[in-house]
Amino acid sequence: MVIGYGTKIYDCVEIGDGSVIGDHCSIGLPLSSGSGKTVIGPGSTIRSHAAIYQDAQLGPRFECGHHILVRDGVRAGVNLRLGSHSSLEGNCTIGDYCRIHGYVSVTRDATIGHFVWLFSFTMLSADPLPPSHLEAGPRIEDGVVVCVSCILLPGSVLRKGAFICANSCARGEVPPGGVVDGHRGEVIGHVTQLNNRKLRIAHPWMGHFADAYPAEAQPRIQALHQEILDQVEQYEEFCARRKGRVRA
Repeated sequence: MVIGYGTKIYDCVEIGDGSVIGDHCSIGLPLSSGSGKTVIGPGSTIRSHAAIYQDAQLGPRFECGHHILVRDGVRAGVNLRLGSHSSLEGNCTIGDYCRIHGYVSVTRDATIGHFVWLFSFTMLSADPLPPSHLEAGPRIEDGVVVCVSCILLPGSVLRKGAFICANSCARGEVPPGGVVDGHRGEVIGHVTQLNNRKLRIAHPWMGHFADAYPAEAQPRIQALHQEILDQVEQYEEFCARRKGRVRA
């Protein structure tokens, strides 16, 4: 284990073998009330100026950039990567092998599945009528991609394999594999329709980017890929129901 210069580790912290913590970090910052351990999984890398509170649990091979914030109640699985200047605001659950880029804010009460991508400047919100004491964090299922500068509104549900285009706003329920575009959160198609013929790649991303993950994750990625390919019928049923409501 390596602990950098000026870093403070509080008594409530458990750090797994082989972890590296950079300079000027605060790990296990005490809560004004309550208790709980802060757990840093084995093989983790925490870069300089990270602030991680008491009662945060980060799984094996957690990796973060600089100036990140992780508050109490965060529960993260295997190999979460959290970009510089991003924050996990607490009481949220994050699955395995998620990738959260820089300048992302994950609200309290959010639920994030496995193999999810949140790109830079994305914000997850939880208050349905701010300011209030209500919390209704977004729910993101496995394999979802949220591109740069998106907003996920309180209570939104992004089903497996959904794709949120850059500068879009997701609201309500996004169907399995649904592609959302624009500030009104319109579903414009299914993820299998996204392709780049020049580069010869197509979505779902598991078909051309699975090699970016370790060997242990490959069976799960392959199964998720096939599941998203097989859910086109669910997407079509969702769209048919939505059109029926519009006609009414």
